[in-house]
Amino acid sequence: MSWFLFYSFLPFGLYAFVLIFYPLHSIKVKRTFNQKVYYYAGEKLRVTVQIDLPRFFPLIYILAEEKLPPSLAKMTPFRTVLMPLGRRMCTYVYEMDELPRGEHIFSAIHFKITDLLGMVAKEAIVSTEDSILVYPRYVEMNARKMGQQLDDGSVVSPLPLHRDTAMAIGAREYTQGDRFSWIHWKASARKNELMTKDFEERQSEDLMVFLDRTPTALFEEVVTFTASFVRMTVKAGVKTGLVSVGRDRIVIQAQNGETHLQRLFYHLAKVACDSQESFARIMYRETMQWPLSFSFCCITSQLYKETASIMADLASKNRRGTVVLIKKAEGQLSKEEREWIEMLRKKGVTVKVTMPQHFANAFVEGGK
Repeated sequence: MSWFLFYSFLPFGLYAFVLIFYPLHSIKVKRTFNQKVYYYAGEKLRVTVQIDLPRFFPLIYILAEEKLPPSLAKMTPFRTVLMPLGRRMCTYVYEMDELPRGEHIFSAIHFKITDLLGMVAKEAIVSTEDSILVYPRYVEMNARKMGQQLDDGSVVSPLPLHRDTAMAIGAREYTQGDRFSWIHWKASARKNELMTKDFEERQSEDLMVFLDRTPTALFEEVVTFTASFVRMTVKAGVKTGLVSVGRDRIVIQAQNGETHLQRLFYHLAKVACDSQESFARIMYRETMQWPLSFSFCCITSQLYKETASIMADLASKNRRGTVVLIKKAEGQLSKEEREWIEMLRKKGVTVKVTMPQHFANAFVEGGK
């Protein structure tokens, strides 16, 4: 019986002994993603991992676990069991839903092998660094003007969402291709024929967006709105810049174009709510560095007396500004915030209170 047990155990013992010397740390790993450039928050990530074993050996199984970066700590780590069955090449695929905004660096994969009886277990962490950039989520915003009525019935916007590059100075005969909105009805009635407004070139206006990086539970909503807003203005042809001050100071000059939009989104992908200074002081200091031709849009989730006072002071100096106040749901405005909003509106400052479900119509006349 003893010899029978010895010979029965011998294959398992030899396998465990040889497994001790298996170079698990020499595994080569290649990680690929379903996209190569960038993602947007909320999208699904599909990861393909290819494992190249260092030499042939009848491994029973390999336990592989992805070491997630700290930025993905809230997500469930992925583990899988591979059965090479004599193959030197193995591949597995896993998916991650609802990617969060930010830069995520995948640095290593943890491998573990063992024999049938569990006498020998080997582990190794194989480094293989890959990174992905997840841009903030954005919504398609309606870009119709909001504003106030002038004597001639036209509308001006506190924000140059649709820049008027010309102003009417007279009338001329109607030509094919003129817009219906350009028709000068009074001149047409006098001459009994269609007349079109004649325009003069107007000085362009630029827009600077101020992002509040004060710690808040609504920071992701603030970033989403900012991304949606700058995308809308840049797509509309408005030169748009960004001022973002926290532990670092980022000022992106007002420009337009797709390359500039990618630069704005790149910063918004990495930005954090880490400001240790009040948003009001940052805003006042930074606005003084820009000429009067610039319009300002301050995006925040908290309106304080200091912020309202500074915005009112800027309005008294003919500096056009807009405050966008983001709340999670209806009825979350405090009594003090309502009073300060009313005060700002009396001073000529446009204040828009919006919620995530109303971002698309935030700048539509009469919209939420």
